[in-house]
Amino acid sequence: MKAMASRAYGDPSQLRRIELDRPTPGPGDVLVRVHAAGVDQGVWHLVTGLPYPIRPVSGLRRPKNPVPGLDVAGVVEAVGADVTASRPGDEVFGTAAGSFAEYVVTPAAKLARKPARLSFAAAAAVPTSAFAALQGLRDKARVKDGDRVLVIGAGGGVGSYGVQLARAFGAEVTGVCSTAKVGLVRSLGATDVVDHIREDFAAGGRRYDVVLDCGGHASLARLRRVLEPRGTLVIIGSEYGGRWLAAQTGSCGRCCCRRSCPSAWAR
Repeated sequence: MKAMASRAYGDPSQLRRIELDRPTPGPGDVLVRVHAAGVDQGVWHLVTGLPYPIRPVSGLRRPKNPVPGLDVAGVVEAVGADVTASRPGDEVFGTAAGSFAEYVVTPAAKLARKPARLSFAAAAAVPTSAFAALQGLRDKARVKDGDRVLVIGAGGGVGSYGVQLARAFGAEVTGVCSTAKVGLVRSLGATDVVDHIREDFAAGGRRYDVVLDCGGHASLARLRRVLEPRGTLVIIGSEYGGRWLAAQTGSCGRCCCRRSCPSAWAR
């Protein structure tokens, strides 16, 4: 089978098409014929090997898996023993390590049926970014009907799903984005949109029950100014592009922290 791969860390432009043996599904696994593979920031980290602290997992001197890719959409080709939820011919989407290939093997639990109304390309863009937004809003913030939710970075991968999910939960959503994405964020369901190039989202005196920060690089002091006293702040992370320190998070080291979290730091 054909795959895009690199056996060394470096710029994504060094990826080359190579020939590999088609993988075989083991017990609990599914072999997927790939129709589309998603690209998110995580793929860039795996290709470049940056920041360095990821290398104990991805490979110290070179990638453990030369084929990058995490998100996938395609058709089930074969299933391993004990797999009952999928069968050959099913259209699926989900996560699979090494999805930049014609075929990929992944545990059946990491796949779901692809909705018929979604193209393979659209479905492949969902798993990682949408799951991050879903965890933040549903599992951590427990957004409910009537909540006021501020999504910072609403025009990005996680933020765009955050707007849609918060609206689906019945919340009133304000999105913060760049000028070029104001129309997009409004079309996703945001009641109000703040153009961060022209306005400061923290300057108006308005407070929110939930703040979902998807990489706005805002200080915790500014975030506190817009958060209700009993509100919840969920920080997905923001990219600095450094070799050692790449993502901003709360001082507790978790992606979700209450208003009492004292400061922000880079890790």
